[in-house]
Amino acid sequence: MKDIRIKNYRYTLYLLVTVFGWGIMYPASKHAVSSGIDGYYLTFIRYVLGAFLVSFVLLIIEGKKSYQTEGKAFQLWLFGTIGFAGLNFLTFIGIGFSSAEHATIILALMPMLSMILSSILDHNIPDIKTILCIVLAFVGIILVITNGDFNNLIASSSFLGDLLLLAATTCWVIYTYFANMMITKHKWSALRVTALSSSLGVLSIIAITFIASFFHLASPPSMNALITSGFDIFILVITALVIITWNAGINGLGAINGILFVNLVPVISFIIGIHQGHSISYTETVGAIITIIALVLNNIYMRTNKSSK
Repeated sequence: MKDIRIKNYRYTLYLLVTVFGWGIMYPASKHAVSSGIDGYYLTFIRYVLGAFLVSFVLLIIEGKKSYQTEGKAFQLWLFGTIGFAGLNFLTFIGIGFSSAEHATIILALMPMLSMILSSILDHNIPDIKTILCIVLAFVGIILVITNGDFNNLIASSSFLGDLLLLAATTCWVIYTYFANMMITKHKWSALRVTALSSSLGVLSIIAITFIASFFHLASPPSMNALITSGFDIFILVITALVIITWNAGINGLGAINGILFVNLVPVISFIIGIHQGHSISYTETVGAIITIIALVLNNIYMRTNKSSK
């Protein structure tokens, strides 16, 4: 029982590292885009460098043998494309039509989408306590993002942008399910799954970026934009490594319980906003507290449920 508890704490730490990485990633992405790097090339730069970095770590830790696909190259490419290319391209394009508020709320739908996907594929419906924690966390996120003013949220909506953002979130849910399957079924490490899927997914990112450039939908950033966004690019490349901790945490806690942590991403951005001098209302504070309570309750229930089996 003690070993199980220690493992749960470790998996929880993995997901908290991921959440923190994603939380600082969004402000960095926003600043880079506003500095003149479009979404196509921002994704291109991040994952070409990020995939190289993850692959280097894999070779150092697990050796050359671990970089073999063992006949699963197509699967790794397909789901790497869905996860890395799909999430980033659709998010950057969708947020241009919609709003940051909608993007964050739709991202918070990830636990619910994961629950639906898992229920369909595994015929495994989560119990009522997990469902209630997911709903409670989502309510908290809505309060944080909208500040209780739902009229402004509805007025700024864009159906096309919201569909693209929903598709982006769905892409990551599908990738997460695949990565968890590779780890549990084939006994691959989270590092190996991340390195191989991101490396093959990058091929699609490169192709899509070049096609977008050919049709003048994207353009290479200027040297000034690259210099201005140097620190942002550094953050984006480094945070690409948190996919390793994401896959490891999801494997340990399960997709539905693990993905619940994604609700903390807007909270991290919320905290960064405080540091930057943004005024924080009472409603936003209450929403952040509700989200954290939901995560803690679900984690306590999960550990109690596992230790009793």
